[in-house]
Amino acid sequence: MSNRDTQGVCNLSCHEVGQCVFNILKIIVFSMKPAQCVRFMVFIFYLGLIVPGLAAAQEKNTNILVLLSDNKDVYLDVATTITNSTIKYCRNHKLSCQSSNYDIVQVSSYDIESHNNYQLIVTLGIHAAIFARNNITDADIISALIPKNNPLIKEITQSGSQQSFLYLDQPLAHSLALIKALSSRFKNIGILVDINDKSTVSTLTSAANDLDLTLYFEPIESSEFIGTALNNLLVKIDIFLATPDTNIHNKATVSNILLSNYRKRIPLIGFSSAYVKAGALAAVYSSPENIAHQVRDGIVTYFSDEPLDAEEQMSRYFSVLFNTDVARSLGFPIKSESKLKEQMMDYIHDDS
Repeated sequence: MSNRDTQGVCNLSCHEVGQCVFNILKIIVFSMKPAQCVRFMVFIFYLGLIVPGLAAAQEKNTNILVLLSDNKDVYLDVATTITNSTIKYCRNHKLSCQSSNYDIVQVSSYDIESHNNYQLIVTLGIHAAIFARNNITDADIISALIPKNNPLIKEITQSGSQQSFLYLDQPLAHSLALIKALSSRFKNIGILVDINDKSTVSTLTSAANDLDLTLYFEPIESSEFIGTALNNLLVKIDIFLATPDTNIHNKATVSNILLSNYRKRIPLIGFSSAYVKAGALAAVYSSPENIAHQVRDGIVTYFSDEPLDAEEQMSRYFSVLFNTDVARSLGFPIKSESKLKEQMMDYIHDDS
């Protein structure tokens, strides 16, 4: 049969691709000898069984679900950046994930049975991480945009979960690197710490030794002792460092902590952009873009058939925010955020 014959069949008798293919096959079959026809029909029969199976397997192997805790803008922003940056990265590096399909769904509207369609599931927020842990058992999960010290997350990580957790928190050593970059005169650093929080004390002490900084810790048993502990610190420090402990730094305490530092002319280093906007001098924190890029790295690693760096990871990328109004009030030189970030890299180790 000539190309003209097949073209004529399509033009005259089909308006859909499926009907066109059927007509072409019919012409081929009728032009065959009986023995050839039998072998051809057997081939078509097995092809009909194998191809759908391969297509289904391929679909599952390329689909990624981004599961949101709710419809907050931060979740939507991170989800969108994850998909855009991952698609671009995979395409530029010709990785298998360039053909991945992404679905962005909120937990409240998610069909539990549909997780069979996905090879990889990314959760954003505490609620989505817990939901995935309790309801999804046969898909790999990367959970992001979650605070490390949240008790519900601690319960998941201690229960033998196979999820990979990318924490919202910056390594504590990054805050010390920021202090070092801000000024060489900041040598004595004060920190309020929960009396039972030995991990924070150990981590900061080790990082401070590397940077030739002196730390003063004031352990407290409950929030009612914050004022007394803070007054004890402020008489012997150059700068105050806030750590992401919500039992100490929360809506009820932040204003008084900031005011006490300001009265003593002691700069305060926060752990979030909100803390800086409230009156901290500066902070190193994880922006939505930083979080999305670390998730992207996890997806790329996963589809490269390599193991993820660790089941629990602190935030690798970071942003710096500097409060120029506070700096002027304290008589502190105005600093460039990009320059501070560049200088911080001299003090940050890969294992921080």
